[in-house]
Amino acid sequence: MSMHLDTSTGKTIGVARIEGRLDATNSGSLLQKFPEWLQQTNHFVFDCSALSFIDSSGLGAIVGCLRKALEKNGDLRLACLDPRVSMVFELTKAKQLFSIYADSHEAIDSFSAGNRQ
Repeated sequence: MSMHLDTSTGKTIGVARIEGRLDATNSGSLLQKFPEWLQQTNHFVFDCSALSFIDSSGLGAIVGCLRKALEKNGDLRLACLDPRVSMVFELTKAKQLFSIYADSHEAIDSFSAGNRQ
């Protein structure tokens, strides 16, 4: 997992690339890194284009990150969900919690437009 800051919209947005599997073996790593990232910004896009698998622990970690961002008056938006990953969000109804975009640029731009899908 890596995160960089994007300022193209006038807001500082943390763009985190989530890769491979997000499951019980590594979801704790995301939960440990996220508070550090929150010190830099409270608006995030998780680019999931390279995320191939997510289980309930991984889903819980992403929901936990959303909760922490919202507590800081921020938001976390998702981009590029693989169909299998998207199905997990759909089946668990977690899809209703997030704004989900086709690509990272659209998700980043949504912050300047004030949109929340």
